[in-house]
Amino acid sequence: MIKIEDINLLEQGYKLVFNLRSSSSILMDENYIKNIQQTTLDKGTTIGLKGDKGLYATAEWWENIKNGNIENYCVKGVIVGINQENPFIEENTMITIKVNGTNKEIFQDIVFTSEREKTISKELYKAGNEIVSIYILDKLKEDDVWNWVVEEKLGVSPLLNRVYIKGRG
Repeated sequence: MIKIEDINLLEQGYKLVFNLRSSSSILMDENYIKNIQQTTLDKGTTIGLKGDKGLYATAEWWENIKNGNIENYCVKGVIVGINQENPFIEENTMITIKVNGTNKEIFQDIVFTSEREKTISKELYKAGNEIVSIYILDKLKEDDVWNWVVEEKLGVSPLLNRVYIKGRG
């Protein structure tokens, strides 16, 4: 389902380069999903998602995202850097985003919905291009855990849901 804000972004010239739900990334791999769900169900650990709005990647979970029962968080900004010389991270796998209206910079993986999308859209990940990243804020079992995207909101795991990029015209 396409939301109103997604249509507005497309009309403004943004291109959807990543959509978690239809992604072929590790985040939607059957074994990855199974491991996340098992950790959620494991009452013997405080690690993992709470699962009170459905298990990760289930129909119930997606429905709760769609209905707003699981919060979304939107980051709008400009790509200011691509990790090309970081010895700790594989080259060209992360970007730095300067968040609009703040002095804050966040790091984000370079992601694509599929290999086909990567071939078509990889040139959009350039410094100076505008980016909109929509995160799913799923609750963690521990409610005092800090995260790097929404610093003022403890106890959530920001999971990248959709990424739009607009090249400089």
